This record gives sequence, structure tokens and C-alpha cells, in this order.
Amino acid sequence: MEIDSRDSDTLKPPELDELGQLLASANPGIDEAEIDRQVESFPLVVTAKEDDAIVGFLFGSLERVGGTPCILWGLGTAKPGRQAKKTLAAMVQELYRRAAITFPDEDVLVGGRFAQPGGYTLLDGLADRVPRPSHKATGEERAWGRRLAKRFSCDDRYDDQAFTVTAAAPAHEPVVDSPSLNGSSPKSAAGVFDAVDAERGDAVIAFGWALVEDLEGRLAAQ
Repeated sequence: MEIDSRDSDTLKPPELDELGQLLASANPGIDEAEIDRQVESFPLVVTAKEDDAIVGFLFGSLERVGGTPCILWGLGTAKPGRQAKKTLAAMVQELYRRAAITFPDEDVLVGGRFAQPGGYTLLDGLADRVPRPSHKATGEERAWGRRLAKRFSCDDRYDDQAFTVTAAAPAHEPVVDSPSLNGSSPKSAAGVFDAVDAERGDAVIAFGWALVEDLEGRLAAQ
């Protein structure tokens, strides 16, 4: 598998068409026009290729929100199948690698939108993940949820108590997900998606912290 990251505005029309075709097969509820909006909203795109065909993509950003370094995940998906989780994990890893270089010696907040427990497990291993089972969010954690909702341009549909976003029907919320990741709910996601209507296209905004030593370890593993 070949993983590549670059400026999203360098995507050429044939590549955008290929992303649209992959999105239509993997997450048909998300409007293909969302890809153009993602290019405008997220300066980076990570792609995964096999035999010169794109099998996954993830829009993202490395930026500071209120002075805090962040890795923000936009729309991301992978070709349905046994390799989907590996594909998404590899693309996430690429953004961690870039963050270790961009934000040396700093803890980094990692956040995105998720429609199902399977996508949410991409946050496994992060410190202080929110929301999480049996955890009552603090005021500062709820404030972070609101900041991310504003950054994702969905704050008018965001519930800062449940960390949920109601989809702007008929399109589903642009999330990081693949059907192949979804199945039985892991314990790490127990209750997190109870207020989410997946068929309507709702989502959860979730985040956690990648600590300095974690980012250094990910960079060293390359």
C-alpha cells in the first residue's frame, strides 16, 4: 500500500472523480459534492493506493485552535473490505507523522466526526478521549467540543452535552468511517453513539490527546 499526503488543492479533476467514486461505493449517504467542500476546508489530503488505484482518502489539517496544536480529521473513507481498517489506520498514521514534525515537543489534540463505533476506534490509544463511557465531561472538554463544531462548520446543529451533530438532511455528516469497520460495538464506545441516528447521517464529535512521547514514537517507527 502506498500512502501519500499533499496539499488538497493540488488534486486534479480525474483524482477528484476517483475520490467521488470511492465515496459513492463506501459511504453513499454522503453527498459527493462534499469532496469539493473538503478541499476548501482542509488543506491536506492523504491517499492510499494499491496498484495505482485509490483505495482510501482522508482530508485533514494541522493547525492551532486557540493556540493549541491540533490534528483535525475531515471526511475520510476506505474501500470496503478486510483491508479497510488497515487503510484508515495508515492514513491516520501519516497525519501523526506530519504532526510530530510540525509540532515538536508539544501534546496535540486530535479530533474528528464519527458515525459508528468502528470509526471511533481510530482514536484508541489517545489520552483523555472525549466522549467516552462512564465519563462526565468537564466544562473545558465541552468547550473543546464547541470549538471543533465551529471549526467543522456544524455548530448550529451541535449538542455540546451529548457531543452529537444532527445531519443537515438529506446529506449525511462528513465523517471518518468505512462500512467494513462497523459491526458489534466495542466496550470503548459503549453508550457514546446512543443518541446518534446513523440512518439520518448524524455524527459524534470526538477527540483525544496525542502526547509528545506518542508522536515521537510514531515518527521513530517510520
